[in-house]
Amino acid sequence: MVNLNEIYEVVIEDTNIFANGVCHIDSFVVFVENALKGEKCKIQISKVHPRFAYAKCNEVLESNINRTAHVCDKYEKCGGCSFLHTSINFENETKENFVKSVFTKNKINAIFEKIICPVSEKYRNKIVLFYNGQSFGYNEKSTTKIIEHTSCILNNEIFDNIALFTAKALKGTPLRALYLRKNRDNTEIMVCPIFYTQTSILEYVSLLLKEFPNVKTVLTASIKDKDFATEKLTFKTVYGDGYITDTLCGLSFKISPKSFYQVNPDCAELLYKKAIELLNPQPNEQIADLFCGTGTMGIITAKRTNCKAYGIEIEPSAVKDARTNAKLNGVTNIEFKAQDASKFDKQIDSCIIDPPRKGCSKLMLDTLLRLKPKRIVYVSCNPDTMCNDLKALLNDYAISSPVYTYNQFPRTSHTESIVMLTLK
Repeated sequence: MVNLNEIYEVVIEDTNIFANGVCHIDSFVVFVENALKGEKCKIQISKVHPRFAYAKCNEVLESNINRTAHVCDKYEKCGGCSFLHTSINFENETKENFVKSVFTKNKINAIFEKIICPVSEKYRNKIVLFYNGQSFGYNEKSTTKIIEHTSCILNNEIFDNIALFTAKALKGTPLRALYLRKNRDNTEIMVCPIFYTQTSILEYVSLLLKEFPNVKTVLTASIKDKDFATEKLTFKTVYGDGYITDTLCGLSFKISPKSFYQVNPDCAELLYKKAIELLNPQPNEQIADLFCGTGTMGIITAKRTNCKAYGIEIEPSAVKDARTNAKLNGVTNIEFKAQDASKFDKQIDSCIIDPPRKGCSKLMLDTLLRLKPKRIVYVSCNPDTMCNDLKALLNDYAISSPVYTYNQFPRTSHTESIVMLTLK
């Protein structure tokens, strides 16, 4: 057991998915902020729980060669990034080992391919910034306190510039947040200021368009709830059509404010290509894209393989976007339905599932076992829930591909994995 504020010299045994060092003091687990595997550190205990403790790294006595000088002056406080103090290679290795460890912990045998990370900076095409009355920023680690934002290593400069402009232009209004989206070449930008109460922004829009001619649409919303969530918002279009258009895998997709669309399109493109390669549907087969969002993966699969496809999504607005996107790309061999994926009842040859972080419900897993598709391609941003779901399927299915891990969210604590199952 350790005591609060005590100081120790330790050797870091491992680095976890949150980029914290892991060590033991008298068999007691201690997580050390921003410490890397193999480093010798002087640490101070900052929090103590019954089975583990947290510590701050006061001094690195012997450093790992992968330690880097981070370039963000907000890094120590901001809750966004986790790996800015490491090389990207060390980050990739840590995430790859984490996915492997989760499979091992769950006693699931699998082969793993080396992690894929095509881009590590300025990749985000969507951000939400919060307003503190003077400027925008991100939430501090584990709190709702706003850390002032000037620039971010994950964002394109156009987001930073629009945020600075908006903070000045809307100062004195009941402004709460700023929601921004863009396409890959920055030719179309969506700007959505969000307020505590309904507020006119006509003058702001006029000034914004003069300053940023690539702004294609401006929307607004208001929310009084203490908890902020974009899915709770009702957006009103003030300028433009209420959407932007982006290109993924050679196809065009209209993106509205609530559209699910991967934040790292370069990495998403590689992941989608792998999913289609694993699924390998034939023109005479029927496939389902469950949890399809705005239909990107299903539409791309249907277009490339000429199979019959179904897209199932519980959010009606996403299904509306998916149907628009299918029409936009001339894809007629896909059918979308707004329903809970667990209620899908069509006979299919194979399916793609990309559930939320909490994984599949028991009802969803029962549906898969009832439908018995020959192939299931499972995409997940949470290896823990992925493994829980796989264990429920492995009596009837076998893992028939390597586990491919994609660093879809570089510099953060998140990653994405994909694997294929085949019916025994």
